[in-house]
Amino acid sequence: MLLLATLYAFPQAQGQPQAGQSPRGSLSAGMGVEYVSWSDVNDLVAALPAARPAQFTAAVEFFGALAFPLSDLWLLKLEYAYTLASFSPQGTFGPASFSVSAHMPSLILQYMLVDRGVYNLKAGAGGGYHFGSLSEKYLSLDDTFTAKGPGFVLEIEANTAFGDHLFAYLGGNIRWEFIGRLLDASGVSPGVASGGSPATLHSFGAGVRLGACYLF
Repeated sequence: MLLLATLYAFPQAQGQPQAGQSPRGSLSAGMGVEYVSWSDVNDLVAALPAARPAQFTAAVEFFGALAFPLSDLWLLKLEYAYTLASFSPQGTFGPASFSVSAHMPSLILQYMLVDRGVYNLKAGAGGGYHFGSLSEKYLSLDDTFTAKGPGFVLEIEANTAFGDHLFAYLGGNIRWEFIGRLLDASGVSPGVASGGSPATLHSFGAGVRLGACYLF
């Protein structure tokens, strides 16, 4: 909705960048909200008596990124994002606590859709090798499991000027994470997924971001 509002505010924002105008490098940071489905984690929660996990869980995301122009239309962005979510389902014998976190460094190729100087709009795709963890507490169980694997992202980013260099950052993304088998320090998995294989942090999610962007 934020991206649509930005485009509505600038109805002339269509077509390629103005002639002779090249993208500027940028440094951006901010936070957002993601709605994520961790299918195997949901299976672990559902195994608790009386627990009824939601398909998607809200997660907070913090990010920072550095973008370099490659040409008049293309940029390369180096991004680090950290996602954190926690939920406390109620089991028959008391509440349980699950916390999921992921470190997601990514390399993203962006295409400049619109660049009018005081605002711009970019779309991008990329991925990286990501690292996640699951902390689980229930009755006498208190353990942390870690995993790693590839992840991929599609994104859209809009920047609106506050001044010559400082811009507001509005963004949205869709993520597919293939962070693999969860293991604790002893090499033990927290359980098995519905297919009978060890639990993973595979996930699908979508979210929105707000932040600030400094254009060089």
